Amino acid sequence: IFALAKKRFVATEAKVKMADIPAIFEKLRAVGKNGSFAVFIFMPPGKASPDEAINVQFSMERGQIGFDWVLLGPANIRDKEKFVQLAGRLGYKVVDREMNNVKYLRVDEGDLPSLCEASIRDLYSIPSDAEMGMIPEGFKWP
Repeated sequence: IFALAKKRFVATEAKVKMADIPAIFEKLRAVGKNGSFAVFIFMPPGKASPDEAINVQFSMERGQIGFDWVLLGPANIRDKEKFVQLAGRLGYKVVDREMNNVKYLRVDEGDLPSLCEASIRDLYSIPSDAEMGMIPEGFKWP
């Protein structure tokens, strides 16, 4: 969450697909330390402005992996309630958090790879074979 704002324009993005999400989650959970993360970056269909890019992530916090909806970018802020409603419908508990002056929504229980996939697929109609950017921090991918 927190290094993303600083690294957003200098980090090297890997290209991944939805099918990679479970393996990325497992690798981060296995080797990640507090502060490690995997940020997924994608552009909804029909959008071109950088302000429309969506960022979601898995991150390690207090020794536990979680799924975060970071409230930094305009599109993530705008679509906050859509995410909360989707997560609620799917049975996830969303918690408001703030760290380093960054507000975010966190889910740390349940099938987090499925929640990540549902957020990308159901909220933005991103096809499962579409490429998206992924920034790993604290672990190597692939």
